[in-house]
Order: sequence, then C-alpha cells, then structure tokens
Amino acid sequence: MIAAMLLSIQAYAFEFDGINLNDDVIKVTRAISSKKYVQDPERNCLKGVCFGTEIYLSLNIEDVNTKGKVGQLIVDVPMSDKEAFKTCSELLNVIYHQIDKKSDCVVYSVDADGTTLNLKAVPEGVKLIYNTPYYKPAK
Repeated sequence: MIAAMLLSIQAYAFEFDGINLNDDVIKVTRAISSKKYVQDPERNCLKGVCFGTEIYLSLNIEDVNTKGKVGQLIVDVPMSDKEAFKTCSELLNVIYHQIDKKSDCVVYSVDADGTTLNLKAVPEGVKLIYNTPYYKPAK
C-alpha cells in the first residue's frame, strides 16, 4: 500500500496522480476534481482514493510568490502501522536525495528547480508536503 501510494508520485515533482501541479490553480483543481477527490468538511480538505488508498489533499495557494500557482501540495496518508514513517522514509531515500533529517521530519530534494518534499510523522500516519518553486513561506 505504501509503495503504491509513493509510486503514484512520479519521479518529477510536479505530477501527483497524473495531475500537473505546475499548471495554474484552476487547472489543478479541475484535474483533482476529475479524479473524484471531494471536499471533506470534517478535515477541511479533499478526500480521494489513490491506488486503492484513501488519502487527503490540501493545496496551499496563499503562500506563493506567483499568484495563481500552487505553493504546496499536502498529502495526508492515514496509516495505523507504527513503523509507517520509518518505512516511507526508507523508500523515499531510494527515490530522492535526502537533504535534512529530524526525528519527525525528513526533507528531500525532488527536482532540480528546488522543489522539496517534507515527510512528516503525524499521529494519524504520515504527511507529505511538497514545496514547489512557487512556495513562499509565511512570515
């Protein structure tokens, strides 16, 4: 399940489940909608199924240096396995170059343009946070 989920994230940073995250926000949201992701009011994000695994998506379109672009894609993957974070980080170490590591977060360089991926351990499973070149951290 973990491998299928992570393999859906192509070796290039701007595609997720076949969705080009480099497009304008309108195109990205339409593509997400066409994949049958729907609003989950309880979590205030989008819920859908990717390769048989229920996941939750959020887009950060506020903290950007270019209006109309996606700054971050946040993917919450519910997992009950206590080793989920470790397993995911070991797999991502094979795919991407690790640039930083803390006890609950590993940062990877995923594209030459500066896109990074933060893999975080959360109580519900793991969280993947893609920071695109358009991402501008809030101050």
